[in-house]
Amino acid sequence: MMSRKNILFSVILYFLSIIGFSAYAQDNIRVQGKITDISSGEAISGVNIIENGYVLTYSDIDGNYSCTVPRDAELIFYHGQYEEIKTKVDNRQVINVQMQVLTIELNEAVVTASFGNTTVYVEPSDLQIVGDHFVLKTTVRIPKKQFDPNSRFIFQPTLYNATLKDTSFFRPVVIDGENYHINQQRYFSFDSSKDRLADYVVTNDLSSTDNIYSYKDSLYVAPTDLDHDYRSDCYIGINGLFRKETSLLGGKTDYSDTLVIAKGTVNPLRFLEYRIDPQELTDTNFIPKPEMKLLMDAGVSKINFVLGKAKVDEKDPESVKNINTIKEKIQAIVNNEFATLKSIEIVGYASPEGTYKQNLSLANDRTELILKELASSLDPSVAKYVTLTSNSVVEPWSKVAEMLKDSDPELSEYISNLVYKYSDTHDHIIPHMRKHKKYRSFLLKDILPTLRKVEYTLNYSEFRKLKDFEIWDRYNAKTEEISRYEYWRLIDTAPDSLTRYNLITESLEQYPNFTYVANDLAVQLIKQDSLNLDLLKPSLGKNAPDEVIYNQALMALGSREVAMADSLARLLPTNDNTAYLKSITAALAGDFEGAYPMLASRGGLNEILILLCMERNATALSKCNELMTLPEFSHNAKFWYVHAVCANRAEDIFTAMTSLEMALMLDPSLEEIARLDSDAMDVIELIRPTEEGTQQY
Repeated sequence: MMSRKNILFSVILYFLSIIGFSAYAQDNIRVQGKITDISSGEAISGVNIIENGYVLTYSDIDGNYSCTVPRDAELIFYHGQYEEIKTKVDNRQVINVQMQVLTIELNEAVVTASFGNTTVYVEPSDLQIVGDHFVLKTTVRIPKKQFDPNSRFIFQPTLYNATLKDTSFFRPVVIDGENYHINQQRYFSFDSSKDRLADYVVTNDLSSTDNIYSYKDSLYVAPTDLDHDYRSDCYIGINGLFRKETSLLGGKTDYSDTLVIAKGTVNPLRFLEYRIDPQELTDTNFIPKPEMKLLMDAGVSKINFVLGKAKVDEKDPESVKNINTIKEKIQAIVNNEFATLKSIEIVGYASPEGTYKQNLSLANDRTELILKELASSLDPSVAKYVTLTSNSVVEPWSKVAEMLKDSDPELSEYISNLVYKYSDTHDHIIPHMRKHKKYRSFLLKDILPTLRKVEYTLNYSEFRKLKDFEIWDRYNAKTEEISRYEYWRLIDTAPDSLTRYNLITESLEQYPNFTYVANDLAVQLIKQDSLNLDLLKPSLGKNAPDEVIYNQALMALGSREVAMADSLARLLPTNDNTAYLKSITAALAGDFEGAYPMLASRGGLNEILILLCMERNATALSKCNELMTLPEFSHNAKFWYVHAVCANRAEDIFTAMTSLEMALMLDPSLEEIARLDSDAMDVIELIRPTEEGTQQY
C-alpha cells in the first residue's frame, strides 16, 4: 500500500503533468564552467553571466559558475575589465570561457598587458528585509596587485527601487593605503576636514584579512514601499576622484567597475501569520470621577387660591400637595451634607379677568404668600444664607388668543382683533370680553384658570454624581462644556453604535489624552483592521497603562511600523498576556533568536519561517517535510511556496520547482511575489519563463 506521502507526491506529479511541467523541465539545462584570463590562465571572479537581459549569476573567487538556462539560450559573459563574450549553449552542460582583457587608458598611457587576477570581487548578496530596513551583507576582495600602500579604495553600494526608479545609497567605504593616507594628510596640511571623503574612511588592515573587507549596512524603507522591486548595485574604484553630484566616483580611476550584487529581496516573514486581540483597559483609576456641579431645580406647580384672595384653597388637595412637594425638595437639599441651597425664586402668574391693577396686586400677594410658606420651612441658620425673590405676571389676552387658535378659531380671531385694536391693553379689552357669550360659560370656567400657576426655581450647588438623564439634558442643551466624566457616561449610555462613536470622537477632540475612551476606540479599530497611530499617542506618557502600550504596538504592527511596534513591546513586562506579541515584534524587527522559542513552541509554518531567517535551512526543510503529511497543509499555497524556498536553499532544484508549481496552482497571485523574491526568482523563471526572461535593468 502506498504511503500517504507517496500518494501526495503522485498527486503533485499529476498536477504538474497537467500544466506542462515536464515540458519546462526538458527545455532547461544546468550549465557550469570556469572563466579564466586568456593570457595568464588565472581565474576571473565577478563575471556577470547574462541570459536574455537577466544576470543569472556571477563567477566566484575561483572563476567557477553554475546556472540553469534553456537549452538553446545565448549566454553573455560580461566584466568591466574584459571584452564581452557571447556564446550559444547548444545543449552543452560544460562551457569554459577565456576572456581577453580590455585596453585601459590611464593618465593618457595605453596599457595592454594582462592584469591577471586583478579584479575586485564582490560576493553576490541578498537584500534581507528586517522590519522596515533592507540589510545588505557582503564581502569585498581587493587584489593585492590593484591595491597597494599608495592607493585609495572606494566601495559604494546602492539600493535601486526599480518600481519607482529611485536610488538610495548605503554607507560608503573608503580604505586608504598607508602611504596614501600620509600623503593625503600632507596635501591638506593635516586638516582632514578638507578631504570630502574623510567621513567614510575606515580603519582596515587588508594585509591581515587576505585583502578581504566584510561589509554590512541597512537602509530604512517606508512600509508602503516594502513590496516594490529592488536590486543593489555596487560602484567600486581605486584612486578615484570625488564628485558629489555623481556619487563617490568620478573622473579617471586606476580601476572602476559597477556590479549588480543583489536582486530581489529575502523576506521569509512575508508569510508570518498571527492573530493578536487588543486589550481592554481594566484599571478603574482611568475612569474619570464626578465633579462638583452647580445644579438648578426648576418646576411649575398648579396652586389654586380662594377666589379673589391671597389664600390657598385648602379644599383643593392638589394645591396642598404641590406646595408640600416644593418643601420636600428644599428640605432634601438642606439635609444633603454635600449640597448648599443658594436661592429660592418664585414667579406667580395671574389670569387676565378683572382689571390689570387688581390682578397684579392679587398675584403679588399670592406669590409672597407662597414664598413665606416655603421660607418658613427653613431653619433660621440656613435661611439667613438663602436669597428669596419673587415676581408676578398677569398673562395678556394675546396669550388667551394663542391658546384658542386650534380649539376655537372663531373666538381666537375675535380676541386677536381686540388685541390688535387696543394694542393688547388689558383694561380696554376686558369690558368687551365680559360681553361675549362664551366669557362666563367657557373662558372664565375652563380657560382662564389654567393660566394661574406658580413657577419656582431652586438654585443650589451639590457634590454628587449626576444622573445619566441630567447629563444627557446638559449635553442636548449645548450651553455648557461637557466634562470627561460626563462624556464617559454619555458614551456608556449611548442608544446606538453610531451615537456612541460620534461621542467618542467628539470627546477625544476636546480631551486628546482621554485614556479610557481612546483605548476603547483603539480596541474597536484594531478588531476592524482600521488603524490610527495618532489615537493613543497622547496617552503614551511614562504612566501609560500596559494595555495602551500593547494596543499601540498592535496598531504599529498593522501599519508595518515594525521598529515602533518592537520598541513599544519591549516596554511591556513579559508574561502570558504579552509573550506572543513580544515574540512577533521581535521576529519582524530582526531579533530572530529572541523570537524563536515562542514561535517554535507553537510550531507550524511560523516556526519554519523563523528558521529560514536564522538560515537554519536544513532544519527548516526537515520541519517542512513533517508538515507535508498533515491534511491542513496539503491545500495551503503558502506552505508549498515556503517548501519551495527550503528546497531551493538546499539546492534541490527539482523539489523546489515542483513545490512552487503546486503553490501557484493553489494561489496564482504568488507568482508576483516569487518574481521579486531572491529565494524563488530563479525557480519561477525555470517553470514559468517570461517572454523576455525577466525585467531588464
